[in-house]
Amino acid sequence: MLRSKDNLLITEDQGDDHNCGSGAQVTTDDSEKKRRELVASLSTQRISDILNTALPKSALTSVEELQGGCRNVNLLLRFDGTQVPLVMRIYVRDPAMCQKEVCILTSAAHHLPVPEIIYVGENGEEGIGPFVLYPYIEGLTFQELKSAGNLEDMAKAAFAVGQSLARLQAVSPPPPLASSPYASAEQSLSSRVLIQRIGERERDRLQDFISGWLSQVTDLYEDNVLVHGDFNNRNTIIGRQGDQWLVMGILDWELAFPGSPLWDAARFICYERKARPYREPHFLNGFREEGGELPENWADFSRVVNAISIAQSLSDSDVPARFIPELRDLLSGLIEGRDPA
Repeated sequence: MLRSKDNLLITEDQGDDHNCGSGAQVTTDDSEKKRRELVASLSTQRISDILNTALPKSALTSVEELQGGCRNVNLLLRFDGTQVPLVMRIYVRDPAMCQKEVCILTSAAHHLPVPEIIYVGENGEEGIGPFVLYPYIEGLTFQELKSAGNLEDMAKAAFAVGQSLARLQAVSPPPPLASSPYASAEQSLSSRVLIQRIGERERDRLQDFISGWLSQVTDLYEDNVLVHGDFNNRNTIIGRQGDQWLVMGILDWELAFPGSPLWDAARFICYERKARPYREPHFLNGFREEGGELPENWADFSRVVNAISIAQSLSDSDVPARFIPELRDLLSGLIEGRDPA
């Protein structure tokens, strides 16, 4: 069962839930190679030696890589005795993300179920970048529930996820998130990289599609609440208590930025199919019940928001070529108002 995961601009579970998060970035091939080399160098003994400073009384018994990480390395650590398992999250691509994520988790802890940081190795160790330790969160990802659960379970879980997203509005972006790092819609549309990847005709279709919404889109950039940036099936850990489903943890805040919660709301329903819905309207009802506000034209506007997010991603020259066809198809589907392929 997967837990702490970093996500590329790829689909979840072969074609479901593409990472169309607002401005989400991917690693270059060099970064992926660096990550693989680090994983290959990590043994139980080496991790145990590192933990002598952080947890001197702990007896490490096993180390397991949590599959799915693409930017960072996430390890599940198990110990002898009654000590709870821990996740060791090593920041590979950008060491500065360690402090950023620690600041976010500290700010959000009073409002949301987020990992409780128990140790920060801000300077890393020899050959290993900065890292954090936090308790392993038991539960299911929403993706796992979708694969194994029934419609009633998914409806209750989606409602709880919507509530959690609304509570995120109470969290002010910490200082490392003073401004959004992502390009505006207009900048993305003029990107040469975007035009090379989708062609001028498709770029013009996209421009026509969003042109009537630009004033409303501007508000998404001007709002100043904490946006997760990758709010999806795999980063929400849920669990059952009685006949209810609760959010047990929200993971992976490396892509967070200040803006509107509608970025995250649109992201979570990006792959919802009109012919086979399982998140709406439950997710949106939970969001509204906890104080979240949606525009009256949300059904159409959410398509625009996700189209802009995908355009931002397609403007990123570091996106591997193998993902471009799927991104283009998803973008075309949003413009044409059809379900994802």
